[in-house]
Amino acid sequence: MPQPPRFPIIDGFEFAGAASRMRGSWPVGELPRLRELLHDDAGSVEYELRGASDALGRYNLGLRVEARLRLTCRRCLEAVGVHLHEDVTLWLARSQGEIDAQPLTAEGPDGIVAAKDLAVRDLVEDQLLLALPYAPWHENCSAQGRTAPVERQTPFAGLRSMLRSRNRH
Repeated sequence: MPQPPRFPIIDGFEFAGAASRMRGSWPVGELPRLRELLHDDAGSVEYELRGASDALGRYNLGLRVEARLRLTCRRCLEAVGVHLHEDVTLWLARSQGEIDAQPLTAEGPDGIVAAKDLAVRDLVEDQLLLALPYAPWHENCSAQGRTAPVERQTPFAGLRSMLRSRNRH
């Protein structure tokens, strides 16, 4: 089976209309927007793209993305491994107006504007960016419980010193 180009560009409607399939993988370091958010660029991303049409005759892209990434733990600032597995359906529209005209549903596919030069790498990277956890941390983080000692203060702690300074004058 021939390998697809390193960073394939597809015509979304043609790809979906022909029920084409494509799969591949890239090192994480080759996804610049994602790399900025990671602890390091260790790991790789695997993807599979499937073209199809739905019962309404709309063209869709099925995108499966799997990646093992190293994010920064928000507690100890060390690397924490995260496994992402996403499987989404993207409805292809000719314009943003076409997307806006569709009613929003939680279970329906997300709409994207398709073009003759749709970059597969951008689709994969966008999906990974959406799937990243907001604040990753180790399940049993070594920094857990290592907080700076808090000086105990009562609501009237400053009152005594204020009274003393007032009585001196």
